[in-house]
Amino acid sequence: MSGYLPKNRINVSLGLVLAATMGLGAFSLIGVAVVANDLTKDLGLSVTFFGAAVSVNTIVGAVFAPLGGRISDKVGGKKTCVFVLFLSAFGLGVLAIANNKWALIGGLIIAGFPQGWCNPATNKLIAERVPAGSRGLMTGIKQSGVQLSVMAAGLTVPTIAYFVSWRGAFGFYGFLSLVVGVIVITALGDGNEETISQAVKKDVNTKKSPLGKPVWLLAFYALFMGIAVGGAGRYLPLFGETQLGMSNFEAGLLSALPGGLAIFFRIWWARLAEERIAPSNALAIQALTSVLVMAMLLAAVPLGGWILWPMTFVAASGLYAWNAVAMLSVIIGVPTKDSGRASGVVVMGFMAGLSIGGFFVGWIADVTGSFDAAWTVLLLLSFVSIGIALSGKKIGRLPGG
Repeated sequence: MSGYLPKNRINVSLGLVLAATMGLGAFSLIGVAVVANDLTKDLGLSVTFFGAAVSVNTIVGAVFAPLGGRISDKVGGKKTCVFVLFLSAFGLGVLAIANNKWALIGGLIIAGFPQGWCNPATNKLIAERVPAGSRGLMTGIKQSGVQLSVMAAGLTVPTIAYFVSWRGAFGFYGFLSLVVGVIVITALGDGNEETISQAVKKDVNTKKSPLGKPVWLLAFYALFMGIAVGGAGRYLPLFGETQLGMSNFEAGLLSALPGGLAIFFRIWWARLAEERIAPSNALAIQALTSVLVMAMLLAAVPLGGWILWPMTFVAASGLYAWNAVAMLSVIIGVPTKDSGRASGVVVMGFMAGLSIGGFFVGWIADVTGSFDAAWTVLLLLSFVSIGIALSGKKIGRLPGG
């Protein structure tokens, strides 16, 4: 395939590689959330321990993301995408054979590396091979990989768990990740081939510069939005089953719907943020949807579980779509030579937020016997995200732009 994508054209092979790397790199966290009820029962875990175990996954991702970004800058996007897929296969394989809580944590630790690395790797690949004018659409496509993974997990994992076990589900996706990694080795051309633009080569070889204020603002925005996503997204199936009396199938569908809907919204927002609206304004609007989601979660118990179905649309429109705008902001607002480093910093903020949100919500649920207090705090933090976005007018713009 051509190494550098002509403007206003989409390379299907590259899009599939990007989406698959994102979806499978993040699958451990998604899959664990879907089978939370069965997993906690089989391994005898409290909700607090489950939250802490899953937080280990995101903590590893957060700590490793900056280093992963630097490695991506050094070796290029293709190789790091392959590393992500192989590491994910290894981590999911360990989860598949876990028969106690410590084996579970071991698998989540291994899977934490691709969790934190998939964004720097794919961002680097886009920065290397996709020109301005096509980056918004391609970023939306690659970020939709996570949502495809959410949808696939919600629809397939409960079925596999029913007929085999939750271990069988992790084994299946681990094998799939291994197969995709092998395919990527042959599907993408060499990142150093002549078809990659000389301008990109020159940019990559120039001296790295300090990351600007917009990158750090993005990292803090990602931190607070990560808390919201980690708290609400991770416990939504468990909340539906334990607090609203939903079946495992209904809870899985509740988890899958936002993922499916967000595929459209991630692509739509990324294109909009590249062509028509300032990324900072887009991020502020998306944080507002997080406020609405938390308000609807608070209303679910007194009003009834029906409110969670329209909530899935609201969540998909912003809470589960902001990442596409944030990643695009790095790709178009940071020189190509620094895209991996900058991505790592923003991902570190997001993964740290996932860790905090996941542990916090589980702990509050155990202490109070309800999720209400947690939803309230997440609602307030979503307002903080709005303020950060509005204060970062230069988010998504090159220095001096």
